[in-house]
Amino acid sequence: MNSEEQGQEPAKTPKAPRRRKVLVAEDNPVVRKGLNNFLVKWGYEPVEADNGDTAWLALENDKAITLAILDWNIPGLSGMQVCQRIRSRTDGPYVYTLIFSARKSIEEQVLALDGGADDYLAKPAKPSLLRARLGVGLRILEQISPQTKGRDK
Repeated sequence: MNSEEQGQEPAKTPKAPRRRKVLVAEDNPVVRKGLNNFLVKWGYEPVEADNGDTAWLALENDKAITLAILDWNIPGLSGMQVCQRIRSRTDGPYVYTLIFSARKSIEEQVLALDGGADDYLAKPAKPSLLRARLGVGLRILEQISPQTKGRDK
């Protein structure tokens, strides 16, 4: 007896989740490639930038980017300057911003969070920790924009 004969609706094939775009602003090509590889494996679509100016242009030109991993010390605009520009703009989506930096002092972490970052992760970091923190970002973004709930990975 199939599900329709039992009075149940037939099982629906779930839609594939839309790949969430993540800006990766990192000037070290090895670190950037590693981040990109993990992001793809986890179902994200990385958008690469090797400097802050390129990162800012990507954010301005692609409103689908709602997650950003920003190295503090990148050429051009610093990761923190990009973060502050994100927070000061009046249009566009909310961008969950994670500062990914070799700066490990508590004071610098506080400075980043007070400066507009949503999270801070010191290099080197375990990939599982980055994945979990991106998951936090997705939960927050789903609360801000419930219409995207269930569509993103």
